[in-house]
Amino acid sequence: QPRAIHVTTMGGKAKPTKHTSKEIQKKVFEANVNRGGGGAGAAARTDGKCQFKCYICLGQQPSEKSMLIHFEAKHPKETMDTERIKIA
Repeated sequence: QPRAIHVTTMGGKAKPTKHTSKEIQKKVFEANVNRGGGGAGAAARTDGKCQFKCYICLGQQPSEKSMLIHFEAKHPKETMDTERIKIA
């Protein structure tokens, strides 16, 4: 004689989603956009737009004003020597 098995499930516990759709779309977008790094961005980094190079960390900046901001933020104990930062 077969028995009837009644399976009852409990209601959901209303668990919040781990990631929103907006977060997932942002992650996919950032994964597929060229940010200029690696071999693909080599031409962009050497096209002459960056005319100043930091002699401490070798970071490149497009203008002397940007280089001054860089020095104040990254090398606060150093004084900027304008003769050493130009790529020319």
